[in-house]
Amino acid sequence: MNSTPSITIIMPVYNREKTLPKALESISAQTDKDFEVVLVDNNSTDGSKALMGEWAAAQPFKVRVVEERKQGASAARARGADVATTEWLRFFDSDDELVPDHVARLRKAIAEHPDAELIGWDIAMHYSPQDIRRGVFKIDDIAFGNLMHGYLATERYAVTAHLYRRAGGWNTEVGVWDDIELGARLIEQNPKMVKIEGVLMVHNYVQADSLTQNEKASKIDILDRALNRMAETLGPDRAHWIDLKRMIVAALSPGSDGKALRDRILSEAKSHRTLLRIAYAYTSRGGRGTARILRRLRLI
Repeated sequence: MNSTPSITIIMPVYNREKTLPKALESISAQTDKDFEVVLVDNNSTDGSKALMGEWAAAQPFKVRVVEERKQGASAARARGADVATTEWLRFFDSDDELVPDHVARLRKAIAEHPDAELIGWDIAMHYSPQDIRRGVFKIDDIAFGNLMHGYLATERYAVTAHLYRRAGGWNTEVGVWDDIELGARLIEQNPKMVKIEGVLMVHNYVQADSLTQNEKASKIDILDRALNRMAETLGPDRAHWIDLKRMIVAALSPGSDGKALRDRILSEAKSHRTLLRIAYAYTSRGGRGTARILRRLRLI
């Protein structure tokens, strides 16, 4: 193992006593152990912190356990990035699992593409034992794909510390879709991007109460704040993308909140109003893949 690893795996942890052992075990099981780990406890009240300490003491690679008092995954990830000293940062969630050759494949891609600043891959998204979907990373049309489909969701890439800091790092005021918001800023830096093809690099276990997945009406204001930040990054020429994303959220949000958001979008939108109405009608009636269909037809 080299004396100066090039990759830091950063994991925020908040009350993950039940899922944390498998996530940590997937790090221990890496075939290539030339990396460092930063575990960030985010005010856990269960046994997570004790588990982290015990695990850290038993590892052959360097592990640091630090604390972040400001609540939220983005604040914890930002703390981990501040502590990291390596060239590459790999953010990882405490309820997911790395495939055993994850680090080996990443280090190989880094060696083969020394000018790369962001390296992505596909993941397996486990909604249930019977429902496993592919979460993709695509370089083509990545700004649109990230906004609509989460191409730069946390589990799908590693980034150089230089690019991460150049883009401004995690926005700790964005409570949900913080990874998509960071992804938008990373893309605007026009980095050299590479994809690791032909393998699913992570098993992502989608939590039933995930805001990003459920897009509940009770959280619509939080989702809207994240979209406001992304609108600032994407600029006025792509404002209709944000309107479409908001309209999909509105259509997936039952009750008066969703309808109120729909009406507000239509009153404020500067273009594509008919298309937005169609998107709402299709999605609210159970249609899926709205953004993909409209993009394929070159309507958005």
